[in-house]
Amino acid sequence: MARELRCFQPLEGPAAALARAFSEAPDRWIPGAEADDAGRLLVAVHAGSLTRTVRVRFGEPWHVTRTAWRSLSWEPLGGGDETSVNRLLPALDGELGVHEDTAGRATLVLDARYLPPGGLLGAAVDAVALNRLARQTGQRFLEDVGVGLTRLASQRDAPQHARPAARR
Repeated sequence: MARELRCFQPLEGPAAALARAFSEAPDRWIPGAEADDAGRLLVAVHAGSLTRTVRVRFGEPWHVTRTAWRSLSWEPLGGGDETSVNRLLPALDGELGVHEDTAGRATLVLDARYLPPGGLLGAAVDAVALNRLARQTGQRFLEDVGVGLTRLASQRDAPQHARPAARR
């Protein structure tokens, strides 16, 4: 049975600038993201004290009322050592959004679903303990994305200083 994961992260800065940054290519606002041979992004996600690399696919942005959304899915990369610890991070499908409230504040939203590994036993362990790890992973992902979006939005909205005219 698929589990739901919803996380929220308040963002600093003007919501309109953050939404514009969110509409740019994700490798511009995900810290440390690298493209693979197929053009998908490789991103380090943090699950508690573990760090795993996932292959992320983003859809094009769309808007619903005051929220800009992108679909996203990630799948963990196999590290060769598929011990139980390395299999704790499942594949994930969902949406990532930047919501602007009526006061002009922005919040980053992750609304996703994942299938706990290990069948019925994995679902039981997830219900007892691993869902907290999933929430920590999602929250840390939002924190990292928030840092990147804030940085890009502030670069985009920084006033451009006029250059002195060249002397002839």
